[in-house]
Amino acid sequence: MQIVDLSYLDNISESDLTLGSAGAIVAANASATGSSPKTYVFTDTFAKKLRNGGAIAVGTGVAIANGNNSTASVAVAGEGDFVISIDNSKYLVSKNTAIAFGIVVAIDLPSEKAQQL
Repeated sequence: MQIVDLSYLDNISESDLTLGSAGAIVAANASATGSSPKTYVFTDTFAKKLRNGGAIAVGTGVAIANGNNSTASVAVAGEGDFVISIDNSKYLVSKNTAIAFGIVVAIDLPSEKAQQL
């Protein structure tokens, strides 16, 4: 297929490009062994462009493993002008259970405010 007529497209110079974005990445892992192991993993991310020209991205994750040799981990990362991330894990010896969680918030400022920083 050959596209010949591209007259409806406009050329944009590099100075006119909208630079900036916000992104979030979440990875979760849970594993367990034994006669009746149980695992649960949930991740969710979303990004939204704001009316002021900025953007926000949020990601969350949870991992739970129950059984012998149980492990759970959640890793989060974000891209933006400001990134806040929290991840933690805990092993409950008495219950043979590993729990991990994470959250990340990435904020991209409008281009004129980002240049002031």
